[in-house]
Amino acid sequence: MKKYIIILFLMGLVISCSTKRETIGAADEIMIVVSEEHSESINNALAEIFTDTIYTPQPEPLYKFINADPAGFNDLKRQSNLVVGSIGNDRNISGTSLVQSLLGEENFEETINGKDQVIFSEDQFGRGQLFMVISGPDINSIERELDDKADFIRAYFDEMFVKKQSKFLLGSDRLKKLTERLKQEYGWELQIPWGWEVIKELPDSNFVWLGRELPYQWFSVHWEDGFLFEKKEEAAIYAKQFPLNYYKSIQYNDYKFETELVWLNEWSAWRTKGIWESLDEAAGGPFLNYTWYDEKTNRTYNLNMLVFIPGKDKATFIRQLDVIAHTFSTT
Repeated sequence: MKKYIIILFLMGLVISCSTKRETIGAADEIMIVVSEEHSESINNALAEIFTDTIYTPQPEPLYKFINADPAGFNDLKRQSNLVVGSIGNDRNISGTSLVQSLLGEENFEETINGKDQVIFSEDQFGRGQLFMVISGPDINSIERELDDKADFIRAYFDEMFVKKQSKFLLGSDRLKKLTERLKQEYGWELQIPWGWEVIKELPDSNFVWLGRELPYQWFSVHWEDGFLFEKKEEAAIYAKQFPLNYYKSIQYNDYKFETELVWLNEWSAWRTKGIWESLDEAAGGPFLNYTWYDEKTNRTYNLNMLVFIPGKDKATFIRQLDVIAHTFSTT
């Protein structure tokens, strides 16, 4: 990975990070500064990397592209996720002229010669920023470079998303007392954001339901003794029965219902995702579910996450719950 990360010395060269302000902009937005002549080609090339969507039930991209004119770069350079792109070496095109000024003549010429056409930097113009420059002799060359580095680029953006959301959700004001009480009573630990509360707690049923309103984000923890299943089909049935058993008025729709084996921290877990719907009213949204066996406690755990926020995008809110799920541990 390190060979893909080149430290850029831009506009004033070495600026201490301590003097930089926090970035602005949503963690799921990618600001692409590119000339109109190149915008379609650059967008299409990046879209091949950022292809994932969440069905809520409408499909929502995990990352949203926002295009901006190079003339406004100085007003945009503190954006959280910032990409500057150009194709070729025509300095009369504003985006190309901007890339040349950012990289310097020598580095710019190297990109035109097909070397280091995708360049990364962190905290370039603000703390918490992911900055990327794309430059090459033609779009085919750039597409090949992006394709070669697609997994790295996507992982890099996902990692930064998790870092930003963790800082936003799980700062010093998180509910440490509630976390400690649940740990002492049930033998597991979860970092709980400020503003959340216990919705329902059933010790006899090994069920704890947490969450908040506006938007509705629900997160429940359930566990049973022993190793209950190991096959994908069994995990899918277990996950599908869960909302009917514990929420009573909620079920999962077959549309986009998926189960796959993934890693959740130290465990190999079955992740199920899709769309939930109410049995009583016209309500629904995305859900996420993890089920796995923990040898240390001899328990099968189930983490269930639901989002309900009608009329607004939901992808970031379900991804926030996933960030919280990855703080789960057993004692």
